[in-house]
Amino acid sequence: MASSHVTVGSGDHRVLALHGWFGSARGWGSLPDYLDGAAYTYVFMDLRGYGGRRQVAGDFTMEEAAADGLALADELGWDRFSVIGHSMSGQAIQHLLLQAPGRMRRLVALTAAELEVIPNSGHYPMYETPAALAASIEEFLGRE
Repeated sequence: MASSHVTVGSGDHRVLALHGWFGSARGWGSLPDYLDGAAYTYVFMDLRGYGGRRQVAGDFTMEEAAADGLALADELGWDRFSVIGHSMSGQAIQHLLLQAPGRMRRLVALTAAELEVIPNSGHYPMYETPAALAASIEEFLGRE
């Protein structure tokens, strides 16, 4: 897999971030500026057809996006990691979890999900309220 990604931080807790439609690894606004790079390593990947993978051929399905995420984790040598996403990448994350039976030891499985409404934010909190989004993400991930 030809990977294209942005790494933020160098902490022990590894997090794979999948962007939504029309996004990219660099399309997370100023969110990376608010992340705790001492505690977490975030890898923001480009999905096929976006960013540095714009010319990568494929079927452009959620299953393929999930497989690419797992392949990137393998490439990075990650045996355990969390996954976050924006918008439609939530479906790709569901497929990623499905593709991980037998490999579940590799993935910090999502055991509970929560809906949090971030005040003064709409569909793009990484641009609208990045500090609040970073705090919300890391509070949730810190429970693992």
